[in-house]
Amino acid sequence: MEAAKPVSFSREVLPILSDKCFSCHGPDESHRKADLRLDLRDEAIKSEAIVPGDAGQSEVLARVATKDLDDLMPPGESHKKPLTSQQIGTLRRWINEGAVWGKHWSFEKPVRAKLPGDIHPVDFFVRSRLEELGIDPAPTADRHTQRRRLSFGITGLPPSPAESDAFGRDNSPGAWEREIDRLLSSKHFGERMAMWWLDAARYADTDGYQGDRTRENWPWRDWVIDAFNQNMPFDQFTIEQFAGDLLPKATPEQKLATCFHRNHMTNGEGGRDPEESRIDYVIDRVNTMGTVWLGLTLGCTQCHSHKFDPISHKDYYRLFAYFNSIDESGGAGTGAKPALKYRSPYAARALKEAEEYQKQLKPILDSERAAAETRFEGWLEKQVQNVAEGFTPWQVLQARKLHSVEGTELNQDSAGVVAVSGLNPFQDDYHLRAGTDLKRVTGIRLEIFPHESHTGGGLSRGASGNFILTDVKLMVQQIGCSEVRDVEFSSAVADVEKQAKGRNYGNIRDTLDDDPRNGWTLADEELNKAHTGVFALAEPLELAENEELIFVMLHRSTAGDSNIGRFRLSVTDQAGASVRSLKPMPMTQLTGLKAKDAAAVSGNLRKSLFEQFLVDDRGWLRKKAAYDSASAQVSEFKKAILDQRVMILGELKKPRDSHVLVRGVWDAKGEQVKRGVLPAVLARPADKSGTRLDLAKWLVADNNPLTARVIANHMWTLLFGAGLVRTPDDFGLQGEQPTHPGLLDWLARELMDNGWDLKHLLKVIATSETYRQSSVVSAGLLERDPENRLLARAPRFRLPSWMLRDSALKTAGILNPAIGGPPIRPYQPPGIWKEIFMGRFTYKPSVGPAQYRRTIYAFWRRSSAPTFLFDSAQRRVCEVNTRRTNTPLQALTLMNDLSMLEASRQIAANVWAEHAPDNARINALFRTILSRAPSKPERTVAIRELKRARAHYLSQPEEALTFIDRGQTLLAEFDNVSELAAGMLVASMILNLDEAMTHE
Repeated sequence: MEAAKPVSFSREVLPILSDKCFSCHGPDESHRKADLRLDLRDEAIKSEAIVPGDAGQSEVLARVATKDLDDLMPPGESHKKPLTSQQIGTLRRWINEGAVWGKHWSFEKPVRAKLPGDIHPVDFFVRSRLEELGIDPAPTADRHTQRRRLSFGITGLPPSPAESDAFGRDNSPGAWEREIDRLLSSKHFGERMAMWWLDAARYADTDGYQGDRTRENWPWRDWVIDAFNQNMPFDQFTIEQFAGDLLPKATPEQKLATCFHRNHMTNGEGGRDPEESRIDYVIDRVNTMGTVWLGLTLGCTQCHSHKFDPISHKDYYRLFAYFNSIDESGGAGTGAKPALKYRSPYAARALKEAEEYQKQLKPILDSERAAAETRFEGWLEKQVQNVAEGFTPWQVLQARKLHSVEGTELNQDSAGVVAVSGLNPFQDDYHLRAGTDLKRVTGIRLEIFPHESHTGGGLSRGASGNFILTDVKLMVQQIGCSEVRDVEFSSAVADVEKQAKGRNYGNIRDTLDDDPRNGWTLADEELNKAHTGVFALAEPLELAENEELIFVMLHRSTAGDSNIGRFRLSVTDQAGASVRSLKPMPMTQLTGLKAKDAAAVSGNLRKSLFEQFLVDDRGWLRKKAAYDSASAQVSEFKKAILDQRVMILGELKKPRDSHVLVRGVWDAKGEQVKRGVLPAVLARPADKSGTRLDLAKWLVADNNPLTARVIANHMWTLLFGAGLVRTPDDFGLQGEQPTHPGLLDWLARELMDNGWDLKHLLKVIATSETYRQSSVVSAGLLERDPENRLLARAPRFRLPSWMLRDSALKTAGILNPAIGGPPIRPYQPPGIWKEIFMGRFTYKPSVGPAQYRRTIYAFWRRSSAPTFLFDSAQRRVCEVNTRRTNTPLQALTLMNDLSMLEASRQIAANVWAEHAPDNARINALFRTILSRAPSKPERTVAIRELKRARAHYLSQPEEALTFIDRGQTLLAEFDNVSELAAGMLVASMILNLDEAMTHE
């Protein structure tokens, strides 16, 4: 009979001690009980808690096995469960065997096991364990599944039908390796890798916090993509991001690399102490380094020594000292120094592309304007006839209800003037509810009147006689219904404003931003006159007969005591300059002309009327909006080709003193410390650990036990969806142990021994049979290994949402494959930023080819990340755990998101242009989207749904046109919109199949 293996301290005993004992008897001296340490062998033996060779005399064993609840450890108040009989048995065996000590597994240097030469190393470790358990591995997956899996894993994109067909035909030896090499050499490899790295690096395009100002760090994002595409060794990749500025004759790109440690949020709030912010930034860098490179929860030692891992409070602040002398002041925005002026080599391409798109739209716009001129003639003839009977530019609103939030009395006279009386509160909101017989509303006019009852005969009852209107709101409510919908204003103009700069009181346009710190007010000399403001609606408001307007005037200034004393509200249905100016409306001028026909209208009046006509001309409006968006994008990208202000690292000439921060409080300075690495991980003498460059070299030193393991685990995760260590941010005692320890160590050594070559390591993993096996699982195996920790099958999981968007774009043939450049803004629902930013930031989707860039280039606002990314990191702090959504909202998004619908339309247009009849079209749709032909049942269902959709849209052509009218009209005109709508519906259906959104 084979003798039992000795108990492994690191893999069997230490996890028990860590989980049950170290919180009270571990490294943290501030929480240690009974002056007993069980994390150090000498201390444990000295106290006789452990007596090597004699479990019966060991107090630890007596206390964990006792039936006396008063003596039982861990105690009940710790809320830790007692040890199981198996755990107690493990401790007893270990003590009787001599209590041989050791380090936690991840703190031991990885050793490459000797393997037989006839089996792939990955398969050796995986299948050896399966053989021990009597489990057979899954068979090899279908070739199209393998190819699709590999393409997503290495590039984040699906294969094209041509690529799948080429691989399917190549059955020669080495075909799989050649396919891996081809994908690894793709420029899209760098983008796929960078998406992983940007999450870890907490990269975003804004500062975060309340202000959330835009920053210009995007050239660093492109540096990361280039580094991965060039296969920069990971040790050099590390060194340049930690200390590129300290390298001899550092290039601009090496300095740019250090932006990694400036991607943290920056706080620009006025009441914040800049030094507190600066300390926060340094702490963020230490914690990020611990997570990304060491896989340790260093943040636990910010306030006290680690409760489980051998890292002291002092150790933390010795690491802190490496980043404490960055030449920064704690500022945000343009005050966040140091910064590098860097001109991106990728911006010119983006600008040229935008200019070309703008040029394409110009003749379309000119043609539409010419067509509009023809339509205008008929419209003008009708207007001449209409104004012959008179014209009323503004209709006074007679209130059905007046209301004041703070109790001010509001009364309206027959002329529509509302007078206030009674209480005169410090701040107040006025609500006026009214109906109108206008068929639509395009603007609101507010008239404010002086009165002898006001202070000094002015405009309010406040001490100054002046008013401050901070915000206005317009809402619509159906009579008898509680639901209220907001109506957006696009602009506001006034006859008089007080000059104001920045966030101050004066400008009427500031009444539209929800910010009480600015708004409309007047200079003192204007207080004895009536004044007018006009608010233009963003879109004409069509009112039903039973709907009412609710206009709200907010007086919430910090000065207070400035509520309007007398006012009148009017509405109009005129558009264009009529509600963007206080000049006489064009229709008013036409009325005065008394023209008999359209031919009598000429000159400036005709021009003004034509401009007003265009505002309501749907064909012109759409093309004008497209051209204006293209023009705005050109202006935006012209700024991108100039020097960008990228936040980087740079040392102070005189280093700051560093101290232990007592309880982690930023201004509670304790013992002074010098720079130093973690001795429990890898000790280094002081003369080799004095700079950030030394710190970076320590991280990637050959005998550092953590970094190579952590990065190898990440590479495994990229291909398998979960790591060999399922807690990638915690390789410490509280983290999970590897599912295959020997394999992780072998991969770590393979990475280091091959020059930290990430592409090589990915190829090693991808050439294994383990990677190529099927994801199909039996009920028995699923019950035995539901999380696939044994790797008896390939993993099956939802693709990340960014991959789904990129996949749809490529499948549709509209993906813009350009690398690098300024951020772009994919489609997202309107109004997402409105409530959060009080009108300061407006989201306008990118246009032209820019809209079809990969998701990695999407503009990322920290306080409102791209809405279609349901499972992404938040990018506020470092995150390396893979998120997977199970929210039904993502299913709704995949069916309704504008990007997905536009891709579905383009897929259908492409297939219908090349294939007929329906059988061939369905075959082509499956090959295009799923890289395979449909089965007979699938084809039957798809054809049935196509016929149903075709019949429906033939009977409802307007609904068909509405359905296909998505996104940008870049595809050629399609004669049969009903046919395109039917094909689009089926394409969308296939895009939403589980197989289309799943790593198989």
